[in-house]
Amino acid sequence: MSTSTSSTSKVSSSDDDSSKLPRSSQTGSLGSNIKILNYEDSPKAAITLLKAFDNDSLAKLLVSDLNDHQLKRDFELALYEAYVRQHISKGLCLGINESDDEFETVAVWSCPDSVERGLESFSTLMESGYGKVWNLGCEGSRNKVFNGLLPLLEHTNERIVTTDPRFKGKGVYTLVYVGSTANARGKGNARKMFDYMFQNYIDLPDTSNITYLESSSVSNIPIYEKFGFKFYEDIVLGDKVDENSIEGEDYAVMNIMIRDTLGHDWTKDDDISVAKL
Repeated sequence: MSTSTSSTSKVSSSDDDSSKLPRSSQTGSLGSNIKILNYEDSPKAAITLLKAFDNDSLAKLLVSDLNDHQLKRDFELALYEAYVRQHISKGLCLGINESDDEFETVAVWSCPDSVERGLESFSTLMESGYGKVWNLGCEGSRNKVFNGLLPLLEHTNERIVTTDPRFKGKGVYTLVYVGSTANARGKGNARKMFDYMFQNYIDLPDTSNITYLESSSVSNIPIYEKFGFKFYEDIVLGDKVDENSIEGEDYAVMNIMIRDTLGHDWTKDDDISVAKL
């Protein structure tokens, strides 16, 4: 969903699908201080994302209808924790450089089989904590998250990967969130995270996978380009009706970026413009 460089349940091994992880990762802790997160890590991961997106226009928009500062924080924290728990269950979450209270960097991923495994099922959403998000919100914030953001992201992703012939039929890894605290600056955590995902999942031999993300900060576009992502299109949540509209209060822009199989430059392939209609 969003990316920035500046969520207690118990499950069995079949529920968290650890058998599908690389052999080196099944213990949870990996090289380069990378850890595959479990449910017990979700509060720390949520704190990390809260700090990382403190000044983010999308994050501000989602809580703009809540007047109380503490309620805004509680709502955001619950939303991040729900995202993390949902993807620990049916996707993959990574943490880099763990401390007592947080990680330096957290990445939330969905995998090609995540939806098939129940990522968006009602039971998964409730077990992940989206009911708490609903209860903490007001009508406006609920509408922005459940009737605005989530459908927008789902429908956009589906439209692009099922209609654009350059991506149709390929496996899709979606970077839902990646956020870093100030302590991560200059440590190359983003590269460590991407290298781990490319080497262990996305770029495995005899696979044809693409990597998809929505960045809520245009300044991150050059950063992602270094990892083989190319800009696809912008999408807007909210009302950007005139020059008086304020980003973070009235609307938020997200930049869709896609890395093709093995980093192939898909922008040089034939473009069927009808795919974007």
